[in-house]
Amino acid sequence: MKLPSCALLLLAVSCTPLKSSPNDERHQLELTVREVQTNLDDLRHDINCFQTELQILDGRIKYYENTLAALKQHDLEKQQTRIEQLSVQIQALEKKWLFLDKNQGRDSEELGSLSAHANETTAALAQFKDRIGELEKEIYSHNRKFDEFAKLQKNIEALAKGVQGDFQSYRVKPGDSLEKIAKSHKTSVDKIKKSNSLAQDLIVVGQELKIPVD
Repeated sequence: MKLPSCALLLLAVSCTPLKSSPNDERHQLELTVREVQTNLDDLRHDINCFQTELQILDGRIKYYENTLAALKQHDLEKQQTRIEQLSVQIQALEKKWLFLDKNQGRDSEELGSLSAHANETTAALAQFKDRIGELEKEIYSHNRKFDEFAKLQKNIEALAKGVQGDFQSYRVKPGDSLEKIAKSHKTSVDKIKKSNSLAQDLIVVGQELKIPVD
């Protein structure tokens, strides 16, 4: 079983020869435990902040996804309208061409107009194809970023579980004692006292204790 960080520090302190009174040693031990608890609280705070930032970032990513989808839909609708307009023009030009075929004497100007419109249609279709390719590249880029964010979020959640798994919180109820609490949580009174910097076995109703998880 892996010992908690605070237990390792306590073991190191107990093995270090000190030239001081028992009260000084006890005081030094309490300071060491408090310092470890402070470091753990700071680490939990940093993780919570990072998780909050990750949630904000996830919200921004969803916003960009929706914006990109709306932009793509708007662009597709715009291009579809343009294609429909060009289709109507082409049909009109086809009718003109049939008319010009019957009236060859007046076909030069109309054929020039037909050629110009045909070129515009080809250019518009080429632009539409290029735009679709750009949108596909943007979607691929965003998908890669989403995968990276998902991996980062899993790592943060794993780290948070590792840190927060050393203790669990318990609020003292009427009739509770350290011995009763330790027995119900399968731990020892000494571990509870060390985890909460208790000098005595006295606890009060409503007091919040940190229960070490073995």
